[in-house]
Amino acid sequence: MNRIRGSVFFSVFVAMLGLMLIAPITPSLIRELGLREIHSGILISTGSIMMAVMAPVWGNISDAKGRKPVILIGFIGMSVSTLFLAVTFYCGLHHWLSGGPSLLLMIVTRSLVGMFIPAILSSSQAYIGDVTEGKERGTGMAIISAANGLGLVFGPAIAGIFTLIGLLWPLYFGIAMAAVAFAVTLLLMPEAKPTIRKGAVKVSPFQPGLRLYLLAALVTMIGLVSIQVVGGFYLQDQLQLPSDQLARMVSFGLVLSGLAMLIAQIVQSKWLKWEPRPMILLGSLILVASMLLFLLTTHLPFYYLAFFVFGLGSGWMMTGFMAGASLSVSNEQQGGVAGLVAAMQGISAIIAPILSTTLYQANRYSPMVMITVLTALLGAVMLVRSRKRPGHVAMDLEGKEFHAGSGGAN
Repeated sequence: MNRIRGSVFFSVFVAMLGLMLIAPITPSLIRELGLREIHSGILISTGSIMMAVMAPVWGNISDAKGRKPVILIGFIGMSVSTLFLAVTFYCGLHHWLSGGPSLLLMIVTRSLVGMFIPAILSSSQAYIGDVTEGKERGTGMAIISAANGLGLVFGPAIAGIFTLIGLLWPLYFGIAMAAVAFAVTLLLMPEAKPTIRKGAVKVSPFQPGLRLYLLAALVTMIGLVSIQVVGGFYLQDQLQLPSDQLARMVSFGLVLSGLAMLIAQIVQSKWLKWEPRPMILLGSLILVASMLLFLLTTHLPFYYLAFFVFGLGSGWMMTGFMAGASLSVSNEQQGGVAGLVAAMQGISAIIAPILSTTLYQANRYSPMVMITVLTALLGAVMLVRSRKRPGHVAMDLEGKEFHAGSGGAN
C-alpha cells in the first residue's frame, strides 16, 4: 500500500507541477514574441478546455485498460507535448517562426499538454478508489489532495526560480520531471487489473449522490484559482506594495497555503478520518473565515494568516469532494468519476480567471465576496444534507444494494 500511495502522490504532484510551470511564464513569452495579451488568455484557455474534455475520456479508458498503463501514457504525452511547446517557443524567440503559424503551433502544443495531463490525474484518483474502502477512502484521497495542492502552489514558485536562468527553463524542468515520474511509475507502481465488466453502466455527472460532490469540486477549485489569479493584485492595492516586492510576498503566501493543505491532509489521514460531508462542511467554514480575514484586515501578517487558513479550508474541502465522489459510485465506475472530478478542475480553470478578474475590475473586494457566498451556500447545503439519511441506495453491477455514502455493501 505504501508503494501505491507514494507512487500515486508523486504522479499527481508532477502532473500538477508540470501544468503550473507553464502558466507563469506564458505572459512573458507572449510579450517577448510580440503577440497580444489576448493570445496568452487563448493559450491558457485552450489547455483548460482540453483538460475538461479529456478527463472523463481518460477515466473511462483507465476503467477498461487499467490505471498504470494510462498513467504511463499520460507521462509520455506530457513529456513529448511539453517538449514540442518548448521547441515552438524557442523557434519563435529566435525568429524562425512568427505570426499566425507560430501562434497556431503554440495553441496546438498547449492543447496537447492539456490533453495528456488528465490521464495522470483521473487514473491516479481512480487507483486510490480501487484500493481503499469506506473511511480509508478519505485517507487515500487526502494523498491526492495534498499532491494537487502542493503542485498548484509550488509550480509557480519553481517556475520563478528557473526563469532566473532563462524563460524556457521551467519547461525543460517539466520535461525532465515527467521523464522521472514515468520511470518511478514504471518501476514502483503495482499493476492493477482493469475494473470494467460486461454490462457496466457509465457514470453520469447528474446521478444522485454524485452531483453534490461535483458541485463541491467546482466551488473549491473556483476559489483556489481565483485567489491565485487576483490575490497578487489585491495585496498590492490594499498595501500599496511596489512591484519588486509583490511577487515575493504573494509567493510566500501561496507557499503557506500549500503547507496548510498538507497539514489538513495529515490531520485527516492520521487522526480525524472523517466522512466526506463533515470534511466539506468543516472546510467550508474555515475557508469562509479566511475570506473574512482577507476582507477585514489591512496588515501583511494577517494576510499571511488568511493564506494559511485558506489552505486549511481548501485542503479539507478537496479531500472531501474527492472521497465523496469516489464513494458515491461502484468500483467499476472509479475511472469515470475520477475523470469527472478532474474535469471540474479544468472547467474552474476556464471560469475562474475571467470571472474573478471581471469582478475585480468592478470592485477589488468582489472576488473574495463571491468565494465567501459560494462556499457558504455549499456549506449550508452540506449541513442540510448531512442531517438526512447519509448516502443513497444504489445498485452495483452484480445487482447488490450498497450505500454510496458508506462505501460498503449491504
